Amino acid sequence: NGKFSLKNIFFDAHPGDLICIIGPVGCGKSSLLQTLTGEITYFDGKVRLYGSFCYVPQESWIFSLSVKNNILFGKEYNDRLFQRVVHATALDTDFVQLSHGANTLVGDQGVMLSGGQKARVNMARALYRDADIYLLDDPLSAVDAKVSKHLFEKSIKKYLHDKICILVTHQIQFLQDSKKIIVLDNGEMIQIGTYEELLVFSSTFAQLLEDINQHQQEQQSISLSDQQSIVDSINSEKNKADEEDINKLPKNLETKQEGTVNLNVYVSYLQAGVGVILGLLLIIITFGSQQVISIYSNWWLAAWSNDESRRSQNSTNCMSI
Repeated sequence: NGKFSLKNIFFDAHPGDLICIIGPVGCGKSSLLQTLTGEITYFDGKVRLYGSFCYVPQESWIFSLSVKNNILFGKEYNDRLFQRVVHATALDTDFVQLSHGANTLVGDQGVMLSGGQKARVNMARALYRDADIYLLDDPLSAVDAKVSKHLFEKSIKKYLHDKICILVTHQIQFLQDSKKIIVLDNGEMIQIGTYEELLVFSSTFAQLLEDINQHQQEQQSISLSDQQSIVDSINSEKNKADEEDINKLPKNLETKQEGTVNLNVYVSYLQAGVGVILGLLLIIITFGSQQVISIYSNWWLAAWSNDESRRSQNSTNCMSI
């Protein structure tokens, strides 16, 4: 009916297999992973996941707790496992820079992490769960080349060496390490095979590698151009400021004071609005509700995750589609 759909996709994977999924933007790579997790309904065919699985989405997310709790996600703390995960995701260097290390509060109520840091916290959360099957939606795109290589070597190749790993990626330099490569186009699997097989027998695969490489170079060029524009803009503003007479004062000066705000100012503000008693009551209710909602949301996420682990703990480790 003219709607986008996934079709003609079939493959199986076993423990130790790394399956890479590549294709142009919008071809259905993320949709395929979401179909495997059950987030997207399929109307024909079969999807079979034997064992527990862990899905790492392309959009990283964290909640307002410590980095440590973001990684544990409700699971019991194991120091040896935690340190292995932190090293595999290159978070140990970040912990040195954070004020309280792994116990630093992040999110809306704490330190704001960069996109690359969020991606690595999400990856660490997945590794700590020790699932049987890992569905990774392009986690390497949010970090620089050096960290990307570290994540692939330490997290995917080494830490997950005995797991089933389905990796969506645009990093063509890692494709040679995969067991199989699935090439998607417009929701359809057009090629599947090893890196050597596709490179020799598929002109489509070779052209796609060239297109991906060109796109990466363009993105890097755009990024460098944006950075240079920012530097030029800052220098331009600085030059303008130097040319102005910094000793010239405006004709009409506003009065100002420095120091703490007197309590009477807050009381007057409340009296001018809804009244002191009602104002204080609303403030207490607002802050109380915020804490209740925050605690409940974190509890619900942890309970939901643990329920999935209990549901699949007796399953064997295999998958097919």
